[in-house]
Amino acid sequence: MSLQIVRPVTIKARVTENLKARLTAELNAAIQQLDNEMAELESQVKRAQLTATISPQQQMQLRQLVEQERAVRAEKKAQLQEEINRVQSLPLGAEVVQGTVQASATLKVGDDLEALMKAEIVVEDGKVIEIRGEV
Repeated sequence: MSLQIVRPVTIKARVTENLKARLTAELNAAIQQLDNEMAELESQVKRAQLTATISPQQQMQLRQLVEQERAVRAEKKAQLQEEINRVQSLPLGAEVVQGTVQASATLKVGDDLEALMKAEIVVEDGKVIEIRGEV
């Protein structure tokens, strides 16, 4: 007797210069997006201040809100910059986890369940180079 199950399969990427460049570009794009969001927010605030009659108290609240948003985005930017530094320091040839996918597997009496659940796919520059574990 056998049973079909769904199991997680870890996707690992072998670190290459191309991978480092791609990850760095993605992180830089996220930083740019944060900058754009902040610029848009500041632009909206300026328009609101110019077009509406806002009391001094409302202006103070608006400034506090903008400062809170600026702090949140600054923290996110710092985290992204740290991630860029980590990516740049990865040694070539190392393997990093990129995520997981679900795959079906046939389970039979006597199978090693732990080995079955440790399946991995290793990719290098987008190409599968190795499949590890029981298939």
